[in-house]
Amino acid sequence: MTAAALLACLSLIVLNAPALAQSGALDTTFGADGKVTTDFDSRWSAFDESWDVALQTDGKIVAAGKTGGSGRFALARYHMDGTLDHSFGGDGKVTTNFSWGEDVARGVTVQTDGKIVVAGDSAGHGFANSMFAVSRYNPDGTLDTSFGGDGKVRTQLSALNDYVGGLALQSDGRIVVAGGARLNGAHPQFAVTRYNVDGTLDASFSGDGKATTDLTSGNDFANAVTVDTDGSLILGGSAWPRGRAKGGSRFAMVRYTPQGTLDASFGGDGKVLTKLTRRNDSVQDVAVQTDGKIVAAGVAGFREELQTMFGDASVALTRYNADGKLDKGFGRNGKVKTQLTRRVDAAFGVGLQGDGKIVVGGLAGGSRGGRRGRFGLARYETDGTLDTAFGSAGRVTTSFTARGDFASSIVIQTDGRIVLAGVSRWASPKSRFALARYLAP
Repeated sequence: MTAAALLACLSLIVLNAPALAQSGALDTTFGADGKVTTDFDSRWSAFDESWDVALQTDGKIVAAGKTGGSGRFALARYHMDGTLDHSFGGDGKVTTNFSWGEDVARGVTVQTDGKIVVAGDSAGHGFANSMFAVSRYNPDGTLDTSFGGDGKVRTQLSALNDYVGGLALQSDGRIVVAGGARLNGAHPQFAVTRYNVDGTLDASFSGDGKATTDLTSGNDFANAVTVDTDGSLILGGSAWPRGRAKGGSRFAMVRYTPQGTLDASFGGDGKVLTKLTRRNDSVQDVAVQTDGKIVAAGVAGFREELQTMFGDASVALTRYNADGKLDKGFGRNGKVKTQLTRRVDAAFGVGLQGDGKIVVGGLAGGSRGGRRGRFGLARYETDGTLDTAFGSAGRVTTSFTARGDFASSIVIQTDGRIVLAGVSRWASPKSRFALARYLAP
């Protein structure tokens, strides 16, 4: 090969570098630059927020959240290249009203028949007496009237406010929704409901389709739920004992049998609390490995309510054996904490790759009120160490705007690429659905 030919070959390699981009780089075949934002409401003061994301078997991406000042369920469906799928709702977007108050979709999943299930909160007039709300859609975005009679179901667990944190689908098609309920006017407790495929409550679960669990004397809330291989339900969230001397909130895990009773083989009584810092810690998402070990992801060390995004919090992971004991072979005695920036960092979603590596997505560099936040992404080896081949020493941050962005959820495609969904311009009016996709060889 002549020197000129060699130089030409080297030039081609350089020019085609994006195709060989480092793991964790934005996938430029998605949107214009690996990022996509979507407006539902053109008004300047409208808030559009994505809180969960799911994949269809054909690779299309479904994001769910809220739109509007008063709030409605909002869904968007995208083609593999990030463009809106106009076969869904006519323009790729669907909104659903449950009440006069605030309706917010917190979870989305796709059935094997292509129908889309969404769960969230629905509040009454004046934003009071919120309750669990579930809707199901046909593949074209129309409400499925075989579910609840009109495609919508609301469930009141307490006389006060009930809030949804997560959604899961069992292999038999039954639907599981988890969150918190304020029973008898007391502090919130972990709450879970299970529905039959037609939207009726499943009476084979806890006798009436509903179960609640009190973990502490303070506020307990489930932010996530997943179904184990044996059909048991695993909930993750926070437990907040009252009083400053109690040392703040804790990672909280609860496991129920398929019948809706607490599983005593997990932690001795079905409940496990884990302290990571002297401040406040909270599980935001959970996943079960193929070996049965449970991964919980969230935030450790925030100073106040997480919504204020105040403090020097970090991404946090714990891994438990099937009996609820911390897995000593993961991180430091079963726990991992990671700073993505010098500000507030948090994991809101966790995904498991086929090779066992753990990927989390969330907030990087947030400050009080959500300003200056970015999408945050990190990948870990199976032992909890950061995967240095991913991004910058295992970490990736992505900005959409200068006004505050964060990822609320994560999903891994069959080809390994990672999709984060969340919110752009969180601290300002006119927030948008925001999605980013990353390469992950």
